[in-house]
Amino acid sequence: MLDHHNGRAVRSASSGLAQRCLAKARDHRAAGRSERARASLSRVLGEEPNHPEAHYELGQLLAATAPEKAITHFVTALRGAPEKPAHWIALASALLAADRLPDARAILERYKAQNFGPEARALTKAFIDRTLTAAQGRYDLGKWKDAEALLDLIILLDDQHSHATYLAGAVAARTNRLELAFDLISIALLREPQNALFFTGLSTVLTHRGDHDGAISALEKALEIDGDLAMAHANISGVYQRRFRFGEALRHAERAIALDANNAGAYSNRGSALLALGRLGEAVDAFDRALALDPSKLFVASNRLFAKLYSADIPPEDYTADALAYGRRFADPLLRRRPFANDRDPDRPLRVGFVSGDLCNHALVRFFEPYLRAVDREHFTAFAYMTHASEDSVSDRLRPLFHAWHNISGLDDDEAADLIERDRIDILVDLSGHSAGNRLFVFARKPAPIQVSWIGHPATTGLTAIDYRFSDPITDPPGLTEALHSERLWRLPKVWVTYEGPDDLPPVRGRAPFEDAGYVTFGCFNRLTKISDEALQTWARIMSAVPDARLFMVVGDIDNPDVRRAVDDRLAAAGMPLDRIIYQGRVNSGYYDLYHHVDVALDPYPYNGGTTSFDTLSMGVPIVALRGRHAVARHGVLVLTAIGLPDLIADDADSYVAIAQDLCRDLDRLRSIRHGLRERMRSSPLMDHCGLARDVGDAFRGMWRTWLSESGV
Repeated sequence: MLDHHNGRAVRSASSGLAQRCLAKARDHRAAGRSERARASLSRVLGEEPNHPEAHYELGQLLAATAPEKAITHFVTALRGAPEKPAHWIALASALLAADRLPDARAILERYKAQNFGPEARALTKAFIDRTLTAAQGRYDLGKWKDAEALLDLIILLDDQHSHATYLAGAVAARTNRLELAFDLISIALLREPQNALFFTGLSTVLTHRGDHDGAISALEKALEIDGDLAMAHANISGVYQRRFRFGEALRHAERAIALDANNAGAYSNRGSALLALGRLGEAVDAFDRALALDPSKLFVASNRLFAKLYSADIPPEDYTADALAYGRRFADPLLRRRPFANDRDPDRPLRVGFVSGDLCNHALVRFFEPYLRAVDREHFTAFAYMTHASEDSVSDRLRPLFHAWHNISGLDDDEAADLIERDRIDILVDLSGHSAGNRLFVFARKPAPIQVSWIGHPATTGLTAIDYRFSDPITDPPGLTEALHSERLWRLPKVWVTYEGPDDLPPVRGRAPFEDAGYVTFGCFNRLTKISDEALQTWARIMSAVPDARLFMVVGDIDNPDVRRAVDDRLAAAGMPLDRIIYQGRVNSGYYDLYHHVDVALDPYPYNGGTTSFDTLSMGVPIVALRGRHAVARHGVLVLTAIGLPDLIADDADSYVAIAQDLCRDLDRLRSIRHGLRERMRSSPLMDHCGLARDVGDAFRGMWRTWLSESGV
């Protein structure tokens, strides 16, 4: 009995010592005295090596700096006292910190099965809050898979968690699972129907799906709930631009900036709206501000480059210097240096990959699809790498023309580059350049031996990893523009691109408009972005020289009073007679019928019309163009030379005015030029798709053999 009694007394003393040491250890840990805490815990473990609370406390000391070591202690604590919810949460947290996510999930599944009572709620909430913060951090860094895995843990513990459900939907949107994204964000909204942030996220999904009207409705609802939500103002600015509502886009971007002066996206959208309105200098300043706030927004750097390319005040050499600096800073460090495993047979069929976000209802398709249909499939195998999440009926039409079609919108740049390497692509072609949806940083990694820039960007990308840019002797005469490129120019013998109009192209107007109106109508169908003040001044001289003429201009959002006022002011400053200007807003249908109002089109400069020039000529309307000294300023030269009308090309502003004036004086000549202009187009190299396909095929083969010789084979 005595011995038994003494034994109890010894154990009680030991237990009391342990409690006192544990209390001291907790105090020391709370005060940051880690070594003293360890010393107290060592005394406990010296007496009771498996003491659960001592191991738990020791694990807490190690969790921040050595999670793997902490795990051992938390396991011992959990085995000794599985009834304590803190031991489960601590172990799961340490497993997460050690990147052992499957093990963490297994522990949390068992934790949930314990059905702990109210004492566990605060612990569970704290874990969820920490995990949500971590998931948001992964999301912000573009680590979608990591973010999604963490969100799954939250939803495991709380399947009604609205914000985790919303963020999981945002991850799904980023990884091209748009239906899942829509469903998840809709569920979050059912739980919190007055959450403005959730409506803002829904708008992003709808935009990716091409439902811009739905996106606007969602953002209007967000602003109805919270009129001071800067993100919603910034986002609606971006969507309005897709609907040519540039005045409202600018107003909302500026409201977002007023609410949050550090909102880089708002500055970016402000720059894009200013760019669309032709206010290029202000656009560059806005893009600079966006990049200063968030240098990671590289699409803003691309937009800035485009703004400089459009500007008449910025020499092409300055654009090139900026593009090269962009390449050196952002792209060159990503280059993968390793030998390629491609079969080096010089004559085998080549595997050619095409990367674009515009393999859908986009102007690019008018140039690319006719080439693709004419490709020699015996010698070239085509692969598509679509960069935009949203695909449409045009995408469905294009898909069978490729050997394989991959949508890479949900892949990061490394994953996309790895896919291209696995496909053993020999020649990778960029169809976007710095335009929207580009994946230039896939090219920066050099996943294919040969890389080419084509169609999407009429200037250097600035990336040394891109080997060539397709051009022709007219667009880039030998010796004129080599210094403006990081790529080597590969000049196709006739033209660098061909065009196919839509199937429902209306007939050319039988009688010229002047025959019914009694005066000549000049026209410009290009965006204000391309129309420089210098070009407007030249056009004002034409209007003065032909005093009864009119000028028909297609201007986005011209019905907006602020936009109309700004455009009027700009034209008046250039000397334009505003009473003879006919404004036409941009239209979603009946676009080609607008050409029936115009006798002669005026090509803007220094950035000439692109798709618009092909449309204009196809609708029987001649163009007056000015010969520039770099590619964007020579597109008018290309199309007019290709159809046999070089006499409509001016070498300076004086001759530009004279050519336009002479057409008005000699109406028989104008009738003659207009007659059969569509047929001229169809019989010219501009629509010789088989010829272009042969020329491109010869170029690809030549590039391949050059690479073989330069790589030592």
